[in-house]
Amino acid sequence: MVIGIVMLYFRPHESWYDDAYWADWGYRLSQGNYLTHVWGGGQPSYSPLYALLMAVWYRIVGFSYFTAQLPNLLFAFAAYLVVCLRIEGGKLFRTKWAAVCFAFGYWVSDGLFGVFTCGRVDTLCLLLGILTVDAYFRAYKDNKTKDIVWFCIWSFLQMATGFEGVLFTVGVLLIHALLEFRDSLRKWWLYVWYALSSIVSFAAVIAFMAYHNCAKAFIRTMFGFSYTIQSIIHFFETGEFTLVNPVPLNDSMTFWERINNMTIEGFFANKEYLVLVLFVLALSVIVLCRKGKGSLSHIERTMILSSILLPWFYILAGRYSWYYTWAAYVPCLISFCVLIEHTHSEKVLAPLVCLGMVVWFCLSPDFQERKRVDFHHQIDAQNLHDIEAAEIDPNESVYVPYKWYYYLAPTHDKLYFKGSGRYPKDMTKMVLSTTKEVDQWCNTLELEYLYNIDTLQVYRVVGDRGNHILK
Repeated sequence: MVIGIVMLYFRPHESWYDDAYWADWGYRLSQGNYLTHVWGGGQPSYSPLYALLMAVWYRIVGFSYFTAQLPNLLFAFAAYLVVCLRIEGGKLFRTKWAAVCFAFGYWVSDGLFGVFTCGRVDTLCLLLGILTVDAYFRAYKDNKTKDIVWFCIWSFLQMATGFEGVLFTVGVLLIHALLEFRDSLRKWWLYVWYALSSIVSFAAVIAFMAYHNCAKAFIRTMFGFSYTIQSIIHFFETGEFTLVNPVPLNDSMTFWERINNMTIEGFFANKEYLVLVLFVLALSVIVLCRKGKGSLSHIERTMILSSILLPWFYILAGRYSWYYTWAAYVPCLISFCVLIEHTHSEKVLAPLVCLGMVVWFCLSPDFQERKRVDFHHQIDAQNLHDIEAAEIDPNESVYVPYKWYYYLAPTHDKLYFKGSGRYPKDMTKMVLSTTKEVDQWCNTLELEYLYNIDTLQVYRVVGDRGNHILK
């Protein structure tokens, strides 16, 4: 807990457009704009539960950059408590050294803490994934009704939160079922409950989206990350099977070329995972040679295999970007802490890992991107000057830098930015920052140059070059 509080003193230096993208869904919903600006706009959030939770949150605490980030830190702390206090009855780590090692690996990891301080849905996926897996292991072991009920509840909520979390749970359950194959066959009903909970949840979300006339758009958005599933959707729509992905991931790459690129990108996206998984492999061999597989519990064996195999689940599904790497890193960290206990090396390896995490955090290239959380100055003086100079009318539909979003959203309803879920059908003004951005929009819209603000260029939108984008 102390480590977490200390780490909250730091965060990435800047937000990115995904932060604003997810904040926009929740904020617009909190304002009651269900149809015209959110789901009825044809670009629904693929995580309706997260959007609804954030809408309620903004209604209670208000909207700002800080309030948009804070829930993920709370989700991260809740997931941490579940691992430490719930899994294996709170006895997953039997020594204080292993528990301290897990705490450092969890809170000081660059890759994981980056997810915690990002405004995306990933940390909620982590929390619901851990809760679902914990309830599954409890129901599998004790067959208590309350555990089965919670397993169904978490499974239901997880499907409404995002496919990336579902993929994590499916992977862990599948690996465990194969490891304990004979016993799992006798408990087939547990997997039926999971399937039913997920199907009912997905059907409810689809019905909700259909009511808002965007069910098809929701399916495309939810599975948009998956190269594989997009090809399947394309087949059902056109009858044409292709391993060259259709829109929206139109990059002219073949299926296997993309898989190869994602493998390289994914495995090097979380460097702490790469180091830990090598230790896990080595320690697993030592434990098996010394004591045999019987020395490891079924949960421990599942975590070890999950930490090795889960990246491939994501890669074959179609994507394994840095903000998905929690799915393999957390099981890998758990496995490492458990294995150092089995090899009686926790008093040596745990302090080294803790020290290494701190050194890496301080000396890694990302250190220059960090600063202390500043609750009051999320928009600095330069940005405020630029916003005022842009002369943005609250009634205008304006494309702005995503960093301006948190400052302008409470008073300007019609904002667009890079990665925005809303499509600019009524654009009137654009504030562009790079030559590439200018060239991209000039190919689509007819822009009239107005003036420069430092490195920004302000344009008036006067036409759509026959693309029928504007009203």
